[in-house]
Amino acid sequence: MMEKSRIALAFALSLTVMLVWQYFFAPPLPPPGDQSVASVASPPPPAENTPPGELPSAFSAMPPSDEPARDITVETRLWRATFSSQGGVLTRFVIKSLPNGRALRASDGKSELELLTTTSRRGDAGTPTTELGAAFELILAENLALTQYLNKSRYQVAGPTDDVLTVADGETATLTFTLVGEPGYRVVKRYVIRGGRYDFDFAADVTKDEAALPVSFRVGPNFGDQMFADYDGYTHTPPQAVTVVGGNASFLSFTSIDATPPGASKPTYLAKPNTAWCALTDHYFAFTAIPPSPGVVQLSRRDAVTRFQGREVKREYAFLDVPTTNGAANVIYIGPKDRTYLASVSKLLKTERGLDVDLRELNDYGWLAFFVRPLIPGLDWLLRFFYAQTQNYGWAIVLLTFVVNMLLFPLRWKTAVSFRKAAVHAPRHKELAERLKRLQEQKVKMDDPRMLELQREQIQLMKESLPIMGCLPMLLQLPIFVAIYVYLQLSVDLRQAPFIGWLTDLSMPDPWHVLPVVLCVTQIGQSYLMPQPPGPEDPALAMQRKIIVWVMPIVFAALFFWSAPSGLVVYWMAGNMIGITQQLIINRMLPPVPTAQASDAAKSAADGPVAGEKGKNKKKFDPRPA
Repeated sequence: MMEKSRIALAFALSLTVMLVWQYFFAPPLPPPGDQSVASVASPPPPAENTPPGELPSAFSAMPPSDEPARDITVETRLWRATFSSQGGVLTRFVIKSLPNGRALRASDGKSELELLTTTSRRGDAGTPTTELGAAFELILAENLALTQYLNKSRYQVAGPTDDVLTVADGETATLTFTLVGEPGYRVVKRYVIRGGRYDFDFAADVTKDEAALPVSFRVGPNFGDQMFADYDGYTHTPPQAVTVVGGNASFLSFTSIDATPPGASKPTYLAKPNTAWCALTDHYFAFTAIPPSPGVVQLSRRDAVTRFQGREVKREYAFLDVPTTNGAANVIYIGPKDRTYLASVSKLLKTERGLDVDLRELNDYGWLAFFVRPLIPGLDWLLRFFYAQTQNYGWAIVLLTFVVNMLLFPLRWKTAVSFRKAAVHAPRHKELAERLKRLQEQKVKMDDPRMLELQREQIQLMKESLPIMGCLPMLLQLPIFVAIYVYLQLSVDLRQAPFIGWLTDLSMPDPWHVLPVVLCVTQIGQSYLMPQPPGPEDPALAMQRKIIVWVMPIVFAALFFWSAPSGLVVYWMAGNMIGITQQLIINRMLPPVPTAQASDAAKSAADGPVAGEKGKNKKKFDPRPA
């Protein structure tokens, strides 16, 4: 998200540069580094060198259930999951649709959207994968042998009568896995499924001789759209680990976690104490665990190498070991990071369980969140409202952009008036500069009455016509532009949403690159119509303006918009077109700048346009401001 925020800020600042480039030309600030946690030694994950199905020697005499391994498929309207009786774990999770019923597919547009597996991501066809483990494996501190035994044994299944458990909307079903081993161990893992919802309950009860044992359960490791793709700054962003402490969410990249060396039995973990709840997220979806009470969540990482497009690519996979209370329910949410739906789930959990959580924290707005977050609810409401009218998110983005630009029109008018006022006083500025130059050539001292009088005139003129005041209204628009950019980039509604013709997915780049080209042309047109700096013709300024008008739009289109999601390009392109129309109207409404051939005329211009002279020496209309 840091990379996305930098891109968003670059876009916003570029708009300001093109309007008031002679005053603002600063690059965006780099984001601060993440130094929020420290590495500590913690219990290791299950050993990697034990073949599947075999038990550690310490527990080889403890017979598991006599039943063969069995897969149970749980089917709801929103998702499908596969649970295995070997370990009583979740081995596969497929999300079928959004809350509004719109079907979801993988990023290739064809395959089902698989969010969770037990192996590393698949690359090129025929490339082998690495076994990583399953979700809801049990971890017992400092007892590696017992941990492996519990996760490799075959449990008895209670609940479904066959291998498919269908849960309709409004229904509730329970899936229970039980393991009774010697000497005196008993394990019960219980999943409570609710139809029509992405959240369900998980509880684990581990005892020895009826005494409870401290236990953690595993979240992850391989979560997200399983279609392999290169990471970028738009919709294929690297996954993150999220921990919430005291109501504040921390987003941690997987590369910030020390990797477990191959074959190691005692890796170094990353501890996050007092964590209320945690999650693994990709760009659009989240795997969230809410334990009954805060505790120390342990983060670890494994790396796996695969081949993608003929080259070797290393990917990082994170494990979250979440401490829980024996027999107590942990709320699990595996679904989209749709902020409206997350708000409703949070409200439901507070009503049903008394849990004070805000799942909207799963959306990472980056280091610009402090002014982006307050604007998101309004933008979300507008986009959904326009979609309800058009049933097309592309046109909804266009209408949203139109409304926002109309609301900002008074600020654009204020900016234009400020620049026009500065242009009116330009001859006076030139006269004072020439007088100052003559006095300096005469080596007049700074305390000379003539020099003091000239300085007073300059200060007074700057107060009346300083064009930087016109930048203030434009600065007020920056949070809105950045908020729209971030919101559209994170919106799961745009994922695989069609627009027109060849644009079948607003979250993917334009395959024919028509939109970036049109955007570049409109950006040049808007830059051409922007108010010109006041003052005499200066070759350096003229060259700089040519760069702003002709070069920068091409550079930005090539660097940022060529591979940007279509939805973002539609927003920016529509904003350019509306901005061109508004600027033409503003240029028509503003009075022409009086010409001044002598210092007397310049002085009169400093006092404002003379009444009754409007319309004299009228020239043919030029769309650019004078």
